Amino acid sequence: MELHKLETYSFEIIESFITNQIEESIHIEFKSKDALARSDSMKKEVSKDVAAFANSDGGIIIYGIEERNHKAYELSFVDGNEFTKEWLEQIISSTIQRNIPDLEIHPIRKNGDIDKTIYVVQIPISIEAPHISRDKRYYKRFNFESVFMEEYEVRQLYGRKVKSILKLSRYSVGEIESDDDEMIRFMCEVDAFNGGEKLEDNYKINRHYIE
Repeated sequence: MELHKLETYSFEIIESFITNQIEESIHIEFKSKDALARSDSMKKEVSKDVAAFANSDGGIIIYGIEERNHKAYELSFVDGNEFTKEWLEQIISSTIQRNIPDLEIHPIRKNGDIDKTIYVVQIPISIEAPHISRDKRYYKRFNFESVFMEEYEVRQLYGRKVKSILKLSRYSVGEIESDDDEMIRFMCEVDAFNGGEKLEDNYKINRHYIE
């Protein structure tokens, strides 16, 4: 399974990111302990980065790994006494509009030591997009970073929640009479219906032949 879609994260998995020098991408970002602070500028950064993942294809932000050249380099533990999971949840929920459904924060501690905490923030692709961050701007993921979204990109995200759902309701296959004894002709009829909320003008049906 893709690293940003794991059901659980352990300290061994976190260490493997460093051992294998996993690279940051559109789905993964590493942050040292200094990325969590009580200053307004740092809260804006958290807001921006989390919203960017939700507006894009989802992913994880790991607070507690320092990167070098966009690769996992070494552990950089967060003090879980000062920066609790609840504190991080509150920053995310209060600085991003709308709330991101199904976002999860996985706290990981070396040998159960709260002073040596790592937070894996797992952000799904959001059907509630677009999400606006604390600085009243929209962001998306691009390569290793969070960048401003163009106006047309923001508009397109409003259609993410409303989708067309095309399904086949009926089909029939029948043989057509032919004067050519070496050729058999068939006719296939298919009915399709849209079970979604968005009108779909164009669609395609793939045919598969079995000999």
